[in-house]
Parts: sequence; structure tokens; C-alpha cells
Amino acid sequence: MKTSKFSFAPIPALIGLSIATLVGWGFSYISGLSFWIAFAIVIVSMLINGFIAEAEDNAPGGFNNPAPPDTTKSKSDE
Repeated sequence: MKTSKFSFAPIPALIGLSIATLVGWGFSYISGLSFWIAFAIVIVSMLINGFIAEAEDNAPGGFNNPAPPDTTKSKSDE
């Protein structure tokens, strides 16, 4: 069976949607916006946060790349 880099896991997806629904409901209640507009704002902000966190974690020195190899040449390499 061929596996891909990304896979769908229903339980974490449902947890994320539940959190987004609750935060969207609270945001709608406080701000007076329609629930669907508040829900869309919450979903988009969660996606943007995920992309930024992924970029930071994969950057040199980040969580997924803590000690990148030294690319400078030492005198022993010459």
C-alpha cells in the first residue's frame, strides 16, 4: 500500500473542529457577528497559525531542525 506524507486522522480533525466551533461561538457572542463569519475567522486564523508554526519549526534552529550541519569549511577540509 502506498503511503503519502499527509494522512487524515478523524479524531484530531474532530477535536480541532470542536475547538474552532466553541471559539467561534464565543467570538460571535462577544462581538455580535454572525456565527458563520466568526467561525470562518477562527478557521482561517487557525490555518495561518499552523503554517507559521510549521515554517518556524522547520527553520534552522527550530524544533524539527535543532542543530543544522555546519556549512562553513574548516582548515582541515582544505
